[in-house]
Formats: sequence, structure tokens, C-alpha cells
Amino acid sequence: MGKATQALAGRDRARDARLKAARERRLKLDPDQLARERRIDEASVDVEVAWEERSQAEQAVTDAEIAAAAAIERLLAERLAVKDVMRLTGLDQATVRRLRQLETDSNDDAGSTGEGADVEVA
Repeated sequence: MGKATQALAGRDRARDARLKAARERRLKLDPDQLARERRIDEASVDVEVAWEERSQAEQAVTDAEIAAAAAIERLLAERLAVKDVMRLTGLDQATVRRLRQLETDSNDDAGSTGEGADVEVA
């Protein structure tokens, strides 16, 4: 490290120390400011944690819907009618249809569930 670089680093450290000391003096003059800054920091962290938990919950919902969609497809593979699946599961027709579409989308295999799949099987 050259002398000029060392001098700049020394000035930066001195400036940072002075800024820290000035901030501490200012906070002593206004103790409510320190409490306010802590509240702001805590609230900011609470938002971040809550948003992370929300993302995890959304993923859990997605995972559960995929599992339900796979189970519905297994029921239909047993040649049950959609109405029977609705009665067995307690889901309404719109939900069953949406979950079946989800299963179709996740398989990327158009042949596994065709459009005629809502037709009841005797």
C-alpha cells in the first residue's frame, strides 16, 4: 500500500470516527430520537420477516394444491365421476376443475388429462 493510499484510508477512518462521535452527541441531545430509530428498525425488520413468512405460506399452499391435484387425478384414474370426487372430497366443481388444470399444467403432458376428462364415467 502506497503512502497516498494509507493517508486516504487514515482520513476515512478518522472521518468515520468523527461521524460516529457526532451521531452519539446528537442522540444524547435527543434521547427520543434513539428510541424512534429503534422502533423504525424493529418495524422494518418485522416487515421483512412477515414477508418472508408470507412467501413460505404461499409456497405451502402451492405444494398442497399440487398434492390435492395429484390425488384427484388418482381418483379419476379409478374411473370415478367428477361428481363422485366432489362428494368424496367436499370440494366444489370449480375447485376440482382448477386443481385438475393445475395438475395438467404441472405435468406438461397434454395426453394425461384431456378436455373430455370432465365427462362422467358410469
